[in-house]
Amino acid sequence: MISLDHIAVWSDNLYRTTVDLSRATGLGSADGGYFPGLGLGQKLLSLGDYVYIEVESIVDHRMIAERAPMALELERQSANGDCFAGLCLRSDNLDEIAEFARHRGIAPSENIAGGKVRMVPAQGSAPSVHAPDFWNSWRLGKPNIYYVPDLANHSSLLPPQPGTGDVRGTGVISIEIGGTEPDLQAWLGDVVKPAELGIEIVYNGGPDGLYAVTFDSTAGPRTIRLNPISL
Repeated sequence: MISLDHIAVWSDNLYRTTVDLSRATGLGSADGGYFPGLGLGQKLLSLGDYVYIEVESIVDHRMIAERAPMALELERQSANGDCFAGLCLRSDNLDEIAEFARHRGIAPSENIAGGKVRMVPAQGSAPSVHAPDFWNSWRLGKPNIYYVPDLANHSSLLPPQPGTGDVRGTGVISIEIGGTEPDLQAWLGDVVKPAELGIEIVYNGGPDGLYAVTFDSTAGPRTIRLNPISL
């Protein structure tokens, strides 16, 4: 089954953006770890029902000095403020990942680019198999799909650090994306219909990308609205 898994937010300051999101929503945050091969650090805010936001920023600025492609792209995308970068789905079925990869005309990626080191090692390893990769999905404002066979150690379950926020997310209600429903269906192919993702999808007809996410919480509905990734 395919459903929404996580949403990436790119920032030029990991801590500022995380604090701003916590203040705006009341959600607490956890430290997700870092990607040594990409120079990225990560903070997590759970939206509930096994969906989370990952805030990512360059924490190893040698990557920018050395002109690493991912670091330069994140620097470019966040130059005008925080933006939604990745709309990430999940599947517990490898056949669905393979079908989606065939539809997109690529092979599934076997590992997370740059590796990942978690701040809580007991949380287990990150998802690995996914399609398409970042260069063929996020930069186009389109979703990719990760293989997540077991939700027992899902990142959305990480407890927030004390004092970062007392509101608890209870599930995503809707998202707003660019384009139209036929556009999204053409991207997904036959692997899943948008209406089967279990959330309301608002299509604004603008450039591709994620514009807003609305979720319910113990303090009532909350909406996070940011710029979409620049195509």
